[in-house]
Amino acid sequence: MAPKLARMFMAIGFIYLFLGSLLLALRTFGIIQIEMDSIFIMELYGFVTMLIFGLSYMFAPGLSHTSYANYKVTIAELILLNIGIILIFSAMSGIAGQAKQPATLLGFSSLLLAIAMHSVSIWHIIGKNKKPQQP
Repeated sequence: MAPKLARMFMAIGFIYLFLGSLLLALRTFGIIQIEMDSIFIMELYGFVTMLIFGLSYMFAPGLSHTSYANYKVTIAELILLNIGIILIFSAMSGIAGQAKQPATLLGFSSLLLAIAMHSVSIWHIIGKNKKPQQP
């Protein structure tokens, strides 16, 4: 099940890349008025972070010859990461309206929690490999 979730992280990352590129093109041609920072949050941060999470879940178990991460933790990371990216995008683009500051705070909190969970999960996977080192 974990490889499927890793692919899901990467697929969602490419959705963010596509949407961000589309918004950037629409802004460039004057069709929409939206802040560049919000586009880059979606396009670059969303894409890159999702790809890193997905690839690390694919490679860490294989490189350390151990099992995959906890399924529930991985799902929680996926949800928190998406909530964070969407909330920050909404706040920075003006979609959040009067709730800009709470949306930004909740978005960054969600991102930081997802990153912390991911870091612990990857260290847990890598730490399972207890083979003695050869001289």
